Amino acid sequence: MERDIKLVIFDLDGTLVHLPVKYEKLREEISRILGINKVDSILAALANLDGDLKMKIFDIWSWLELEALPDLREIDEGIRIYNRFYGKIRCLVTLQGKMVVDRILEKTGLSFDYIVTRENSLSRSEQIRMVIEKFKVDPREILVVGDRESDREAAERFGCKLILVKNRNPNGGEYSLEESYNRDRDG
Repeated sequence: MERDIKLVIFDLDGTLVHLPVKYEKLREEISRILGINKVDSILAALANLDGDLKMKIFDIWSWLELEALPDLREIDEGIRIYNRFYGKIRCLVTLQGKMVVDRILEKTGLSFDYIVTRENSLSRSEQIRMVIEKFKVDPREILVVGDRESDREAAERFGCKLILVKNRNPNGGEYSLEESYNRDRDG
């Protein structure tokens, strides 16, 4: 597979690292700021916001991420994939903020040729489009490594290859690396 790949796009949280952010606290803060009873989806709540209000929520989100940083742990499977593609163009797309991404990279020693954070876009598809446009690589020569259905959907939208790391199968089982790649490539 490696020979066919020119560029690898990695997700961060849930793929390369686990950052135990208190998302319920973030939902509570968003509810308070927006004056609504309950926030089910953080991304949906932020979708139509811009300017100062969005930045205020991003600041709270960043603070909660920094608070979780001491409990950061690497995900072995994701790190193995990262190392496997040494020498390829490696990019990062993440919903984490730039400030915490910089600290995570410093702490883990991971490095990327290009990084797209939530400050650039809250849409995984848009984040991947930004990488494709920057490097002008045929999507069939791009591998997306993620852990969620949104990673799968974005990879499929552009025709990229895909690996989903284990422990994120919504049916409760584990994904196998090569099985995920082959299923997505052939199916």
